[in-house]
Parts: sequence; C-alpha cells; structure tokens
Amino acid sequence: MTEWSCQAADKTAPIGVFDSGLGGLTVLRELLDLMPQEDYLYLADTANAPYGRNSPAKILRDTLDCVEFLLARGVKLIIIACNTASAVSLELAQKKSSPVPVFGVIEAGIEASLKKVSDPHNKVKIAVIATEATVANGVFARELPLKFSESGFVKPEVVQHSCQQFVQIVEAGLWDSVLADESAEQCLNEIRAKNPDLTLLACTHFPLMSQAIQKALPQTQLVDSSRALAAKVKKTLAAEGLLNTKKTKSALNFYVTAAKTDIKKNIERVLDFEIESVHHVDIKNLQNY
Repeated sequence: MTEWSCQAADKTAPIGVFDSGLGGLTVLRELLDLMPQEDYLYLADTANAPYGRNSPAKILRDTLDCVEFLLARGVKLIIIACNTASAVSLELAQKKSSPVPVFGVIEAGIEASLKKVSDPHNKVKIAVIATEATVANGVFARELPLKFSESGFVKPEVVQHSCQQFVQIVEAGLWDSVLADESAEQCLNEIRAKNPDLTLLACTHFPLMSQAIQKALPQTQLVDSSRALAAKVKKTLAAEGLLNTKKTKSALNFYVTAAKTDIKKNIERVLDFEIESVHHVDIKNLQNY
C-alpha cells in the first residue's frame, strides 16, 4: 500500500468511500458499525454504472476521476468499495492519491475466505461470483491460491462465475424480491452443481442479495469482505494515531454523478436510517467543488 505521510493527515478529516452505485454501502455500514465516530463521504458513480460491463480502460478513467473528487474534498483515506474497480485500478489509484492511502476490497475478500477454512490441510473449493469485468480480470483465480499457499494452506480449487444481473437487481432496489430469488436460482444453478465449500461474494452489491444467494446455494458458506475491510481500515487508522476521537456520531455526505430515481430511499434501506440528502455532482469539473 502507498506510504502514508502522518504529518499531512488530519484525524478529523473524513473517510472517502466510492462505488458505481449502492454496493459500496455494504462496506460503509460496516465502517459505521466499527467506527461510528468517523465522518464519511460516499460517492456513487451512477453516471458510469455498472462498472462490471465497462472496458478496463474506462474503469480506470472513472476510478481515477472518483479518487480525484474525494481528494479534492480533503479525505484522509479512500476506499474503493468495488471489486471491479479494485481489480483494474487499485495500483494506479494508490499512486495518484499518495500520500493519502487507498484500500481496495480484493485483499479483504481473500483474507475473509482464509478465515473460513479451519483445516489448512484440507483442499477446499471456492466459488467466486462477481461481475463480468472482475471474472475477466481473473484476479481471484490468481490471488486466492497464492495467498492460501503463502499462509500454509493447501491451494484451493477456484471456480469463477459472473452474476452481472445481480447488480441491476440491487440498483433497482429489488434485492429482497421474488425476482432476486428467481435470478439467483437461475444464475447459480451451474455453481450449485459444483458443490463449493465457500462462495465469495466478489461484488459489494452481492451481500444485499445474500438471502437469495444462500437459498440457491444452501450447502455453501458465503464470504463477505465488507467486515474484514472495515476492520483493516480501523486497525490502520489506529496504528497511525488517526482515529477520530470526537464524541458525536458520524457526519455523512452522499454524492451521485447522475440523478437516479429512489436513490435516497434505497440508501436509507441499506443503512437502516434516514439521511438528509443526496447531492448530484459533476466530477469532471472539480473546480466547482
């Protein structure tokens, strides 16, 4: 990860979190649970969603635009709460943001998978369900066996599968609907036949579909990286003496790059509390902010 300049960092500065839409809220709610005293800026790049169907070049451009916007807002740390953007853009985002650190979600997903395996000598089968772009990138197929081996575990068998339609279901606010159940049953039929021990939810939208996914895969343990990532961020801030120590609850600001019907209502559904407003921003014209 990028080196951190402690002298330049302000413990009262907000944490920036971004995704293409609602998915990153699954990370934000874990951050709020572990660090309720921190302030947060959440950016949903709805103008360029879904990232999972975009080219790597476009994903990179849009990710760097989001990073630049958050840097302009004075954040002390950035979280790319999107597996697709993390897979394609993390290294360059870290270079762009230095000395402000950038966390992606890939490593947290791998670490969360490791923690689910009790016997290091047992070869497990891990299904990775993700967007089209994340599957095409192959990051989990490469990194899961490597990380397991480095940790003294038998390399797992990794099976990747795209469930891109889950993103659209979540963005429509239908994650607890009959449509969600039917889509999960259809998309995951092939994975169910492979009988995986673990299924890694390698898209931050997918935890919102976890009930439907678990119905379709009743014999597998689901792995969500959100909690592991939030814990890692808290540990890093604590080590650097940059945890916000104020006594009041979090100040939250929400931004979207394109207006979207029901976005405020759906944010409130995910976080389970009311928010003041959602701001529409043009991140291509940062001089306005």
